[in-house]
Amino acid sequence: MTDASCGACGTPLPAGFPGATVTCACGARATHPPASPAGRAAAGHAGGGPYRTSRAAAADPLDITCPYCGNTCSATLRVCPSCDVRFESVRCASCYTLQPPGSFACGRCGRALELEAVLDVTDAPCPRCASPLEAAGGAGEWVDARLHECPRCGGMFVPREALADILCRAEQGGPLAAVPERAVVALDRVTYIPCPLCRSSMNRMNFGKVSGVIVDVCRAHGTWFDGGELTRVVAFAAGGGLVRTRAREEQERRERVENARTAFVPPPQAVPLQRFRDRERLEEWRAFLGALFSW
Repeated sequence: MTDASCGACGTPLPAGFPGATVTCACGARATHPPASPAGRAAAGHAGGGPYRTSRAAAADPLDITCPYCGNTCSATLRVCPSCDVRFESVRCASCYTLQPPGSFACGRCGRALELEAVLDVTDAPCPRCASPLEAAGGAGEWVDARLHECPRCGGMFVPREALADILCRAEQGGPLAAVPERAVVALDRVTYIPCPLCRSSMNRMNFGKVSGVIVDVCRAHGTWFDGGELTRVVAFAAGGGLVRTRAREEQERRERVENARTAFVPPPQAVPLQRFRDRERLEEWRAFLGALFSW
């Protein structure tokens, strides 16, 4: 606010911001003088009006880098404004600040965080065809809201814990009818697709080692099933797949033990002799290098 006098009658003008035009009690209009540079600096702005000019916001150490598009997003957001990917941020129960994914303690107040929210990859691009993923629909008490599917290619992304629940229920339900295999287009080279959540390349593996279903796995977040593969894996589990997998693992363990037992072991006398020869050769090399570098 500034104090100024009316040029017509000399009475003090009504209060107003620097540069504001006001009407005096005598009816004359007058303008408050603009603020001095020192006054503007003290007020924290460079303009002469009541509003501060825009300034670049300081970087927040809690800002999030979008795992999909790389955009730096404010720590106050749950969804990337550039690509609509949803972050698995956690809100602190003490200061209500959103914390970046993977945080164990609040970066502002230091309080330990509660369990992270359930992963949600809604609208993330499908790793096969780049169409937006959506929550898997369905009805019934066993529908799992954690599953996401691509409506275009039929692929499904299943978090680890959700997959364990699905396979356990399938095993308890008993064998299913045979599931026909879909025709697979032969590829010239193996393609590694990114995880819908962290965008890291997933590993390809034969599910359960003996199922014959090749799936893409992100060890941190979940498994990607191409169209129809989840149904085949459920049928595998329902038909005793876990027992077959355990039997295969036991067979591999026995083979490793047998290979280790039958591996060649040099005679006891050969080990000290070889060590003596190694030391002798080492001294020869040391002498050679000593002569070379002292030349």
